[in-house]
Amino acid sequence: MPYFLVPRDGSPYWASQEVDAGVPPVWPGPVLYSGSPHGQYGGAGARTDPMAALTARAGLDLADQLGAHAVVYSGLSTDQADRLAAAGRHLGAPHVLDLATDAAHVRDLDPTRGLDGWWAGTPADHRRDIRRQWRRATEAGLTLAPLTGDRMLPHLAAFTRLAVGTAERHGTALYGQDLFERLAQVPGAVLLAAHADSHLVGGLYSWLHDDRLYLWASGIDYQHPLGRHAYTWLMTEAPRWAMDHGARRIDAGRANYLAKKRLGYRPTVLRTVVHLPAHDPATAAVLAALSRRLGEQALHHHPHLPW
Repeated sequence: MPYFLVPRDGSPYWASQEVDAGVPPVWPGPVLYSGSPHGQYGGAGARTDPMAALTARAGLDLADQLGAHAVVYSGLSTDQADRLAAAGRHLGAPHVLDLATDAAHVRDLDPTRGLDGWWAGTPADHRRDIRRQWRRATEAGLTLAPLTGDRMLPHLAAFTRLAVGTAERHGTALYGQDLFERLAQVPGAVLLAAHADSHLVGGLYSWLHDDRLYLWASGIDYQHPLGRHAYTWLMTEAPRWAMDHGARRIDAGRANYLAKKRLGYRPTVLRTVVHLPAHDPATAAVLAALSRRLGEQALHHHPHLPW
């Protein structure tokens, strides 16, 4: 398992959680994250009870050596969270928190039915408007360019500007060009770029892995005449491209509940397990409040979500 020692405010992913919850920085000092500080998913060290025990032991020992105030395991399924929480309690961590902090939005794909099947699974209340936006953008000349590997690199400066601007609209600076460049060579990485003539109107930095397409980072040029249609257009072209490549599920990531609900995605709760290696009831209470506030937002759009 990889562990990253990160300053108290050094995780872009965690900072986005704090901003979304409307709380000040949670951590009193450096934190040990299991998994990338930019990552949404985890769980590789919690597939079995014995593995979770080894993972928890390694994390707490490393936190003690490095002076970390917490060990954080984010992006977990309920089963993974149960295993890591139980392991932390068994090892005697002074505080073990099993928190709901996020939701991934997923839809199943049927390559045999293509885009017709996709439309059929889109909520009827929004289907006509979504199809209209997609059709208008297509007729106006928006085209998809799936870019991989080195073909992605010349476009990343422009995409970074769009992705940073889009992230800042939601209150958090998440990305940098150096990050996108390093990830371009990872197997499965693809930038789904929307062009009008030679202009980059928008893009989705994504990952095709096994039979699933993960949409990770988006950027839209809202100053372009087609910018107001570009997100909806890309969120239609992405599943079309995914089905053409044999994918059977698309994962649209976290946040932006209302837009993804309109597009027919269903939320799946992601959990975060925190092991505090020292007695710290104040931090434990703030973490519980963060989860509660994020839950209020999620349940506003999905009242039956098992938060």
